[in-house]
Amino acid sequence: MNAPRILLLDTSSSRCQVAMLADALHCRYGSSERQSAQNILPLIAELVTDTATPLSDLAAIAVMAGPGSFTGLRIGVGVAQALSMANSTPGIRLSNLAALAFAASLRCDADVFWTAMPAREGEFYFAVYARDQQAGVILLGKEQVAVPSALDWVKPSGSHVLVGEWWLGDSSLREALGEGADFIEATPTLETMAILTQKLFAQGQTCESAMLRPNYVKEQLEY
Repeated sequence: MNAPRILLLDTSSSRCQVAMLADALHCRYGSSERQSAQNILPLIAELVTDTATPLSDLAAIAVMAGPGSFTGLRIGVGVAQALSMANSTPGIRLSNLAALAFAASLRCDADVFWTAMPAREGEFYFAVYARDQQAGVILLGKEQVAVPSALDWVKPSGSHVLVGEWWLGDSSLREALGEGADFIEATPTLETMAILTQKLFAQGQTCESAMLRPNYVKEQLEY
């Protein structure tokens, strides 16, 4: 039996990347930075042709929804929503913080992952995720954005690690945490995003096209 075919879009960083999940993972990358609007549709068309997968045959369309660059998020989410609506295809809305935590979970045996990404004006995006066999990782509490001193520090039991290079780049994060913890370097890739996407799809964590919206965190949108 053939694996369900899922299109994965990521325009949350400086370079656009897309993938087709099927019996194998097929990846395509934008040729230049900050050109996601120009690159994304040709890359999708290339994948559709190379994998002989009509858009109408997709089981789901997944998109990295943020947090991240507002402009980049809108491009990927907009394309995912349009394709989902046009073909009545379920969507999968992926959190960049969850993807960061999941990438770390593949590199160590920790139970809990404290993720942090830079926002604006001295603020940070922050979330705590726990390892989960079925879903990959699950959110504990809520995703937040604030200056370090105003973050709600969820401190669950179990071994935990700090994930995200900004734990090293800004001492105010560690100072606000008030305790020591190991740092692990982890970067989400299309390969790790694809594994997480497949887990969410298997769990039935899909949504209608209208729910494919950017995850700006401040708006506290529900998944």
